[in-house]
Amino acid sequence: MQPPVVEPVLEPARTPSRGGLVFRVRSLWSFLPADVAIQVAPRPQIARIPGAPPGLLGLALTEGVILPVIELGGEPGPMIVCVHRGEQLGLVGVVDVESGMFPAGEGAGVLFRGELVRTLDLEEIYARVHVVRWGAGWG
Repeated sequence: MQPPVVEPVLEPARTPSRGGLVFRVRSLWSFLPADVAIQVAPRPQIARIPGAPPGLLGLALTEGVILPVIELGGEPGPMIVCVHRGEQLGLVGVVDVESGMFPAGEGAGVLFRGELVRTLDLEEIYARVHVVRWGAGWG
């Protein structure tokens, strides 16, 4: 009598995935990785800053932290709290926020509903609203 034949169990190939948030700004979908997007919060009360650059709505107190709030789109919706360059900042004007693991796409993007969604360029957004501190150019 021959021993039974044991067939190896092959696991299906796993598609690389990325955790984070997919959201819409106007008609464009964007992605933020989970290590950057740390919280989705209700839109807070925002204190305006006189003379602030365009796009910087003001400051908000969220969970004991005062953070700058940047307007991405004009739509009402939640605020995404992010970490960039070691600082927290809030992004508002986003809608249709979804969290989870998404199949990896080209570069740092992900696939969502069959489409490639690019990672939001926080560096470019940060550069638009970052202002040299008072007196930094004096002397």
